[in-house]
Amino acid sequence: MVMTYMLLFSPIVSGLLVIPFRKKVLVYVDIPFYEVEKGGVVRVNVRLENKSFMPFPFISLEFCEAVNFKISETYNKIISLGPFEKKVISVEYTAISRGVSKIGISDVCLKDYINLFKLSILKNSNEDRFAVEVTVLPRLVNLKPTSKILLGSEASIRQEDLSSPSMNLLNWNGEPGYEFREYMPGDPLHKIHWKLSARSETLMVRKDEGRGISKKRLILDPYIKTEQKKQTVNVIYHLLLGVPPIHTVKNSDNKDEDRLKLEEKILETLLAVAHTSVKIGREVELWLFEGGKWNKYEINDGKTINEIQYRLASYKFEKLPVSDFSKRLPLNEVVGNEEKNRYLKGTESMVFTGNYDNALYKAVENFAEYGIVVDTVLVDNYHSNIRGHNAEGSFINQQGNYWVLGVDEDISEAFL
Repeated sequence: MVMTYMLLFSPIVSGLLVIPFRKKVLVYVDIPFYEVEKGGVVRVNVRLENKSFMPFPFISLEFCEAVNFKISETYNKIISLGPFEKKVISVEYTAISRGVSKIGISDVCLKDYINLFKLSILKNSNEDRFAVEVTVLPRLVNLKPTSKILLGSEASIRQEDLSSPSMNLLNWNGEPGYEFREYMPGDPLHKIHWKLSARSETLMVRKDEGRGISKKRLILDPYIKTEQKKQTVNVIYHLLLGVPPIHTVKNSDNKDEDRLKLEEKILETLLAVAHTSVKIGREVELWLFEGGKWNKYEINDGKTINEIQYRLASYKFEKLPVSDFSKRLPLNEVVGNEEKNRYLKGTESMVFTGNYDNALYKAVENFAEYGIVVDTVLVDNYHSNIRGHNAEGSFINQQGNYWVLGVDEDISEAFL
């Protein structure tokens, strides 16, 4: 009979030993910063403190699940606290993709001694104390200043020469126009003429800074597509690059992952070109398609680079390309913005894309009709073993450079 009563009353006793003391367990969460680059780690420290003389054998910690973070522990963790004991539980969130997500504690629950009841001690509390939004920024990769992708194509150099007599590269020996000399230690980097240096294989600087270095115009193609299997253009690309065509059929389960990898590689490549261009003294003009229209951003220092990182962290690509090639790239906006600029043709222009289709080809050719040479940078899932390959004169771009980068390639080692 005694055993029967003990079994009947054990749940009640177990609950009474826990419920009255649930407010004696204090939880503190420390998240040191609210932004991190992709690949970075955020350490979350959870401090628990038992203010009572009663032990708590089962305390369940539930960590936030974030799609763009990977956690070092399991999302659910059980610990115990003795009388007046303190414990610190640390987990690491590794940023695996750009975006904004909440990390930290989603709930802390007490369980009774026989594990029948479960009581949340965070219910009706201020959730901002336990979980915060953390922004994962696209990685900022450094290119070498001598990377070919920073120098522009031969066609853009010729256009710059024609559009600005004072920039004629043949005048570097003292004839009318700019004069140049070899680089000397102590000369500012922004005076180096990188195109002329690449041609002469010697660093050359301007004696006269009348106009400065031309700016670089970067355009992000907003339309992306990952289903590239069994396409004629895929065969043509591989033939141009001297690589046998591949007809890989992707599982639908991998579709979103492939798209995400493609998006991030495009943004990281764009940022690498912008960041390194600014570091060597170039002004950068970035065009993004947002909210149904093209917006222009001037980038000229580290602060504006960081601002663009934030903007691209939550940038949304368009899923369905427009059939009207005239709306694929911001030609009208660029021409309207630069109509009074006599250096329009000389400005280097570069398009970053993950979708090489006929509309993009026509849009690039449309720029050429205005005398604007456009380099194209293609990031492709099917070129994983090709490093920054330059297929100049390809069918997508008859005038400017055409670069192909695989999604698994190291950007810092490409384009050399």
